[in-house]
Amino acid sequence: MRREDLLLKLVTTLHLSVPERNALGAAPISVHEVARVVKNQLERNGVFPIAAKDWQLGERVFEGFFLVKRPHRGVRLTYQRHQPISPNVLADHKSWEYANVDGAISRFIRSEWSNGIDGIAISET
Repeated sequence: MRREDLLLKLVTTLHLSVPERNALGAAPISVHEVARVVKNQLERNGVFPIAAKDWQLGERVFEGFFLVKRPHRGVRLTYQRHQPISPNVLADHKSWEYANVDGAISRFIRSEWSNGIDGIAISET
C-alpha cells in the first residue's frame, strides 16, 4: 500500500494491521499528513469522522470530537459524550465555530489524538 492509503486507513478506521504498520515505518507520522487526510475527508463528506453527528433524542451518542462543514464557509468543532451507563443519553456537549478550516482541523487533531492514533505517534514536523 502507498503511504497515502495507509494514512487514510489509519485516520478513518483508527487501526492498522502489523504488516501495514511495518509498511508505514517506525517514525511518527506528521501532523501535516494527518491534517491533509482529515481535510480531504471533511471536504468530501461534510463531516469528519463520517459516522459523527449531533445527538438526537432516542439515538446513540457519538462520543468524542468531530468536525462539520458549515453552509457558508467555516467549520464547527463539536465534542460530545454520553452518560457512563446510558449510551443514548447525552452527558456533555460543547462546540466551537471556526472561520478557518485549518485551525479547526488542528484543534481537532490536538484534542482527539493528543496521544497518537492506535499507538502511532503524531509529530509536529
